[in-house]
Amino acid sequence: MSSTHPSQVSVEIPLQVEAVVKTYRQGQSDVTALNGIDLTVRRGEFVAIMGASGSGKSTLLHALAGLTDVDSGCVRIDGQDLAKLSDTQLTRFRGQRIGLVFQAFNLIPSLSAEDNIRLPAAATAQLDQKVHDLLERLGMLPRRTHKPEALSGGEQQRIAIARALICDPAILLADEPTGSLDSVSGQEICQLLRTLCDDQQRTLVMVTHEPHVAMWADRVVVLKDGKQLAAFTNSQLHDPQEVATNYQQALRPAAEYVL
Repeated sequence: MSSTHPSQVSVEIPLQVEAVVKTYRQGQSDVTALNGIDLTVRRGEFVAIMGASGSGKSTLLHALAGLTDVDSGCVRIDGQDLAKLSDTQLTRFRGQRIGLVFQAFNLIPSLSAEDNIRLPAAATAQLDQKVHDLLERLGMLPRRTHKPEALSGGEQQRIAIARALICDPAILLADEPTGSLDSVSGQEICQLLRTLCDDQQRTLVMVTHEPHVAMWADRVVVLKDGKQLAAFTNSQLHDPQEVATNYQQALRPAAEYVL
């Protein structure tokens, strides 16, 4: 009987979530933010997690990033069970294997665009070329010396994405990445993320509550009250109405979907 080498598994399945539960204490009662979540994401797949405020989607993303401990279940990134890492090991692993993009761009105001990108990376002979290549791919080469205050919101998010990619992570996690942007800039960022998945086989999990953002994903996972209600596959038409219809159907008690 043959077995699959762990490194082979991690290459093809950068993310595995098994029966994850997370409960918070609020006053005299417990609130279950995540209730038995299962999710597998394959290499090069773009998955959107949709849900209303309080559905557990941001808690799930924080658990995937190792920013929130889970009470039970397992989160594996690139084959590594995050719960088995010490705080120091987890910080190092997150910096090397997990790329994070947030609604707030979190750029350092005193640093140029290119120096913000360099920030998480070790100084190597290849670093300057990697920064140049990312700036070029993201259309930001002419803006490389500008500080964040001189960049538009969309440009700042592009730099934040480049910073998240500089260490060549196994997975990119994005929490409402278009939330601070106007509709045009938001769609440009979505298109950029889609291109990264298609052209570079980047693996991406994105939290959003907007159908016109989720439509760029390959698959949409719907959460409500910490539970995983459904998942559906998007067409290649990138149609927000289609996503909105499928999302509303998933929220109906009688609707049944299979992940």
